[in-house]
Amino acid sequence: MQATSDTYSRPQIYTGSRLWHYLRAYRGRYLFGLATLLVATTAAIAAPFVLRFAIDDIVGGTTGTRLIGFAGLILVLAIVEGGLRYHSRYTVASASRQIEYHMREDLAEHLMHLDQRFYVESHTGDLMARCTNDLQWVRDLIGPVVIDMARTAVILIIGVAFLLVIDVRLTLISIAYLPFITALFVFFETNVERKYMAVQEQFGVLTDRSQENISGMRAIKAHAQEDQEIASFQRENDEMMRRTMSLARYTSALFPVMILATGAATALVVWFGGHDVVAGRITIGDFVAFYTVLALLAAQLMSIGWIVAGLQQGLVSMRRIDEVLNRVPIVRDRDDPRPLDGVRGEIEFHDVSVRYGAELVLDGINLRIPAGATVALVGGTGAGKTTLANLLVRMHDPTEGSVTIDGVDVRDLSLPELRAAIGFVPQESFLFSDSLRENISYGRAEPTAEQLDAVVETSQLVNDLAQFDDGIDTTIGERGVTLSGGQKQRAALARALLKDPPILVLDDALSHVDTHTEEEILRRLRSFMAERTTILIAHRTSTLKSADFIVAIEDGRVAETGTHEELLAAGGVYARIYSEQLTEERRETRQSKLDEFGGDGAEASP
Repeated sequence: MQATSDTYSRPQIYTGSRLWHYLRAYRGRYLFGLATLLVATTAAIAAPFVLRFAIDDIVGGTTGTRLIGFAGLILVLAIVEGGLRYHSRYTVASASRQIEYHMREDLAEHLMHLDQRFYVESHTGDLMARCTNDLQWVRDLIGPVVIDMARTAVILIIGVAFLLVIDVRLTLISIAYLPFITALFVFFETNVERKYMAVQEQFGVLTDRSQENISGMRAIKAHAQEDQEIASFQRENDEMMRRTMSLARYTSALFPVMILATGAATALVVWFGGHDVVAGRITIGDFVAFYTVLALLAAQLMSIGWIVAGLQQGLVSMRRIDEVLNRVPIVRDRDDPRPLDGVRGEIEFHDVSVRYGAELVLDGINLRIPAGATVALVGGTGAGKTTLANLLVRMHDPTEGSVTIDGVDVRDLSLPELRAAIGFVPQESFLFSDSLRENISYGRAEPTAEQLDAVVETSQLVNDLAQFDDGIDTTIGERGVTLSGGQKQRAALARALLKDPPILVLDDALSHVDTHTEEEILRRLRSFMAERTTILIAHRTSTLKSADFIVAIEDGRVAETGTHEELLAAGGVYARIYSEQLTEERRETRQSKLDEFGGDGAEASP
């Protein structure tokens, strides 16, 4: 059942802590819960006073009828306390669950809008810890901790007031240890906050290690690194245990100290109060009522250790969540983005430079790609080809210069509209743990059977469907683990084609596909690319030849531009790269034939 609130509205600007925003949205429930708690606590403390009069009447020789009246009144007070405490806890607990629901939604939505740099700088395990463990501690803070804090405060205020009514001198004796307790809490609070922060940070590290081990299990087994990973995990787990035990020593120490302090106060009350009864300063009923209220205070004070620990842990967790919510994405929409209608697909890079810290990745790129043209970007590893493609879909923005589509700066366009207009197939294809059909249809809702058949045929994924148990409806493993590298790339290609975008970017998207299949895919893509602007980043010579023109990039700059024949004749950067790639392809082909016939390099004839 979906949790909703008539008063809740998602905060649009993240500055400071969001906790007060959520609490304000549910202030009515909290006020009602605290009001019922006040009445329930008053009823709990009133019961000893009824007992006081009953005992004094017993000593004075009261009748059975009056005793029945006192007993009935105590029973009524117990029923009132129990019923109101239930409503108080339920009201506040339900509000805390509602806040947790909204906070989880806001956190998930905010994570979706953060840019790529945030995820490069962050660890997956740490983010998972903030979205789960930290969120639960915040829920406990605004639920059980709030209730117990309020109950403790109310019992202390009303209880001490009742004690003062009975006997001022005895009250001062019984609360003489409070300054000591206050100093203890100040010391305890500082250390618990620091130690809990250390625990949560290590929990993120441990979660990250677990996630990497599970996701990378094939690599671990392929390199026989199980023992090393077990040892590495054990080191992190030992550190987690050390930090947790350090925190536990502090949280565990407060409880026995509270027992000692309240026990000493009770002993003083028994000693001095007993003498007061003997001396006739107070009655036996006064003494019993005083002791009973003091016992209620002592019992509530016992929970202060848990309250302080929960308070500190909740506040630290809220601070960690705020660190994410307060992060403003670098790549984001302008306040009034321009609409993107009728995309022709003309792309231009104007004096584009990109820096990652002190490293200059792209340096003064000027490049125009006419609408409907197919351009191939070539260059060595780290030349800046992928960075150039990422600028188009605004995975990040240029440090200097601009990128335009049909003369409009991509930063002036809405991100959803911009990315919907571009079919982007990255180097590493990500597939979800869902059916192959759902993965291919990810960028387009409810495609027709004819549209699905067309993209599956074009990507040549159709040749693999027969080996899957349920064909295109087969559920693949997490991140497509049940598929080969080539099958994942072709599924990602089919996904991009199904969007039917006016601009297509293939970033080494066929690197895991065999040469024959690649040639067939490129042949089928020609009609598709003829109507669209296409950017190819590839290493194979067959892919490069299919482009209208080629851009060679070296050291973050455009080294030369031209057709395949023109650049070969020029004998420059492209000719060198092409020659190297051609030699590598021949070597791979020769080795493949040797492997097929069971030979090796030594046995092969020239």
